[in-house]
Amino acid sequence: MANNGGRQGGAGGNQGMNEHVEFTVKAEEDLYLTGSQNTILRVAAETNYSCLMLKTQRFSSLFRHYAKYHGLRKDDLEYYFVNPLENDDTPESVQLQRSDTIMVRKRRRPEPPEAAADDEEFFKDLRELLDDEEHMDAVFLVHAQQPKKRSLRSKSGEGKILAGKRSFGEDFPMDAFKTPDKATGESMTSNAVAVDMDTDMEKVTENENIKSELIEVRAHKCILTARAEYFKAHFRKSSKQDSSVSFRQSENGAIKVDPDFSEKTIRMMLEFVYTNRIQSIAEVSTDDLLSLLHLSDQWLLKDLKRLVEHELIRSHMDVDSVAKMYCVTDDFHAERLARACIDYIMDNIREVTGNREFQEEMKHYPHLCIPVLKAAAELIPEQPAHKKQRTNDHTSSNAGGGISSPVPEEM
Repeated sequence: MANNGGRQGGAGGNQGMNEHVEFTVKAEEDLYLTGSQNTILRVAAETNYSCLMLKTQRFSSLFRHYAKYHGLRKDDLEYYFVNPLENDDTPESVQLQRSDTIMVRKRRRPEPPEAAADDEEFFKDLRELLDDEEHMDAVFLVHAQQPKKRSLRSKSGEGKILAGKRSFGEDFPMDAFKTPDKATGESMTSNAVAVDMDTDMEKVTENENIKSELIEVRAHKCILTARAEYFKAHFRKSSKQDSSVSFRQSENGAIKVDPDFSEKTIRMMLEFVYTNRIQSIAEVSTDDLLSLLHLSDQWLLKDLKRLVEHELIRSHMDVDSVAKMYCVTDDFHAERLARACIDYIMDNIREVTGNREFQEEMKHYPHLCIPVLKAAAELIPEQPAHKKQRTNDHTSSNAGGGISSPVPEEM
């Protein structure tokens, strides 16, 4: 007691530090111990747990004690009074009083941070950039009138779409650019290709008597070159020593578009190049999507090609259109669409093969029947090989006393 009396003054100074507070910890919800194999209920909702702590004691000790006492993981729980409680908080720092209640619950996942920028605003800005022609320095020369949509068959009978053959056209007659020939697999100079293609197009123009004016559709070179290797090569500046690297039209920023492609097709292509989407693609017709697929293949726009293939597969494939889609896949190198067409034909083989459009189209593309036949063959279940019953020679079996061949019973 003497010691206590001697320390009376000091004890009075430390009275605040040794002061306790009694409170309750209540479960806001059922608290479970969860694992990969089982889940156990440890604390039922609304269960109270009485606690006594020093006012200056950190809540980390409470968190550790409560979890250990109830058989829970400390990191699975979170506590709040009027605000969430942290490890370094104390009853005194949060103004906890006698008979107050602290709530405990399963730890919530933190909410994801807000996006740094709104995507819709970004696309809106790019749309405005696409509509602003003041600073545009590239122009697409598009024919106001397109030739009639029809396939031109080769003399051999193999179906070839003329536009599919004319993959370069007048856009870039380069002298030394080697281009693989689809039919032979050999390389030829682009001059030879251009001459042959231009001749074909002149014939089409004469046959259809098309006299079309050119429409200008403008764009920004910087956007085009950043989004596609085709345009980067088209507008590349070359030295006199290496004039075969760049296109002839790169000097004035003009791109002559094949007559097969309409202004609508070019504008849809530009919308994708600028915004990486086509907002009204669900309203585009099957023929316009096939034209866009052709353009994306010709100008090496892989992402656009993937989008068009997906939309054709998802919304446009039916018994009447699958033949048209399947036949263009060979000319437009659309392997993803070709596989989907074959799968659709297999799933609806009776309806498709009985369709007149399918029969007419496949007459001009006989080589495309082979993948269909292979897919059909895979649907036929394999039959176990029939083993022929072995029989011994009649004479030898009798001589050796062996079993003779069975004789069917009389009816």
